Amino acid sequence: MKQVRIVTDSVGDIPASLASELDIAVIPAQISFGKELYRDGVDLSPQEFLDKLAQSEELPKTAQPPVQDFALTYQRLLEEDPGCRIVSIHVPGNLSGIVNAAWAGAQMLPDPTLVEVVDSGQISMGMGWAVVEAARLAQAGASQAEVVQALQALLPRLRTVAMLDTLENLYKGGRISKISAAVGSALQIKPLLGVERGEILVLGKVRTRSRALKQLVALVSDWGTVAEMAVLHAGAEDLMHSLVEMLQAQFPLDRMVTGLAGSALTTHLGPGAVGVCALVAPDD
Repeated sequence: MKQVRIVTDSVGDIPASLASELDIAVIPAQISFGKELYRDGVDLSPQEFLDKLAQSEELPKTAQPPVQDFALTYQRLLEEDPGCRIVSIHVPGNLSGIVNAAWAGAQMLPDPTLVEVVDSGQISMGMGWAVVEAARLAQAGASQAEVVQALQALLPRLRTVAMLDTLENLYKGGRISKISAAVGSALQIKPLLGVERGEILVLGKVRTRSRALKQLVALVSDWGTVAEMAVLHAGAEDLMHSLVEMLQAQFPLDRMVTGLAGSALTTHLGPGAVGVCALVAPDD
């Protein structure tokens, strides 16, 4: 019997093995290629998504899971552990409707107060590390209030930075103008983007991949001591390995999570992107 169960969405990019080990319920976002609809990570793996993306003439679209998916997941967990409560952690409300769908799903329960919905302010494993820490607390016997309190203290310590290889997806998704995309392509600009409290920040614009990776590593170094780190890629495994080598002086390789970014993130950042998501250590 658990006091607390943890729920999140697939945009957190938490490796399936880690989610299973920590008993994290992951609700898949939706990905559509034209009229074809897929559940992220269920009907379509990250590699299958990349394969379809390479063949597709149109940019896929992402959508939040149906509200009913949240309600059914919450109900199932409450039935599995009678008397438990739920902490549901999601991507920022100003970047996605997922957190609002989670709240609406909780309102469908006989007692909505059994579910505490938390906006992580982060994406990918930037959010994922918050979910992992919450799950570890839950396994240690923490109450819902204790988990939520710990999360509120932890959220400012989450970090995400990514290097984009192309501006095409941001342009097609309406994030930048056609002129900006054309100029960026002509100059081979590699933008560095970060996320802070739900806001997308431009941290740098560098002309080559090698320089961009060096600047990315410098940004990570500025974070100080890192407690947890993930290095992810969107169809750029060689770049990811190069980045991992450059980061090994800052974080032990045997504790570093590496792999493919999820479909939702790749849809917007485009193939060829690499990034680092971390939880920095608390101040002494």
